[in-house]
Amino acid sequence: MSEKPVYTDTELLDYLQKLTDQSKYTGRVICRLSETGWGWRLHETSRLGADTDVREAISIALDEGIE
Repeated sequence: MSEKPVYTDTELLDYLQKLTDQSKYTGRVICRLSETGWGWRLHETSRLGADTDVREAISIALDEGIE
């Protein structure tokens, strides 16, 4: 049985950024709480406040104190 690869945080975020850069929808992402109370979201969106950088979208959520 082969071992499952262990990815660094950088590799994981770079992968999400690569998907965002493909602009399949808007090329902008947001990190926010669900409007229906079912957890949190990091997703590509046309919403105001979305950013083209995945890391920045997460940073904005941290700055806003989203918990």
